[in-house]
Amino acid sequence: MQQLFLPKAFTGKFDLQTPHIIYISKVNKEDRNHPRTLHSHSDIVELLLITGGQGIIFIDEEQVAVQKGDLVVYNSGVVHEESFRNEAVSLYCIGLRGTNEKNLRVGGLIPEQSYPVLKTNQLFPAIVNLFETCYFVLEQRKLNYATIVQQLFETLLLLLKSNILQAEDVRVKNNEKLAIVQDIKLHMDKNYAQDFKIKDLENNKQWPINSFYFAHKFKEIYGYSPIEYLQRRRVGEAQTLLINTNYSITEIANSVGFNSSAYFSTLFKKLVSLSPKEYRKRYVKQ
Repeated sequence: MQQLFLPKAFTGKFDLQTPHIIYISKVNKEDRNHPRTLHSHSDIVELLLITGGQGIIFIDEEQVAVQKGDLVVYNSGVVHEESFRNEAVSLYCIGLRGTNEKNLRVGGLIPEQSYPVLKTNQLFPAIVNLFETCYFVLEQRKLNYATIVQQLFETLLLLLKSNILQAEDVRVKNNEKLAIVQDIKLHMDKNYAQDFKIKDLENNKQWPINSFYFAHKFKEIYGYSPIEYLQRRRVGEAQTLLINTNYSITEIANSVGFNSSAYFSTLFKKLVSLSPKEYRKRYVKQ
């Protein structure tokens, strides 16, 4: 994966009411050994276009099958993961700010309960061409490249809004989840850097639930044990910090909830197949 950013001097010109592209990344099939684990973006919406293959992604509260031609929308704040270890999947991802859609919250392109995977169908060739051109122009960085990329992005967004994002057949997610398990997961997502022990639930008046029952239901619903989920959540946020900041490995480890930078590095390499230092070097291009 290579993630390319527009200059902050350019993106800083836009206000929160104007949609503008922040970055675009390209994931090839050979990148499947280095998954992007559980993470969210507080003020960024992401658009993923699956350009090849098929696999499973984790979105908020469920695992969803995706394939070539699918457009995935991650509203800001939605926890997600792209982990294709057993599948060969290629995709483009655009990160944007400044959404201001009617009847939607700031940081949302689709309603909260809408199904986040949409079909591009016959528009796929046109859409993939716009993604590819945005990436190519940003990679080349020639005269007026930032303005060109922004204009291409605006064309892409207009095309999506007119033909896909407003489609009448958008499905509604299944919300038949245990409310108390959902509530605890939401707490974990918001406080991933804090200590969390399942056994403490036994004496928690806010969540009166048996710890064994909780662990069983959590894995049944989300596909990971609570501890596995929390580990992937922390590593996912660490990946974001490695890409977007100059913080040291130790600073990042501490900020996402690890007391030991050595343990953090070991777990990171186990999940991502690269050390934090290797990951930063591989995926950051100035």
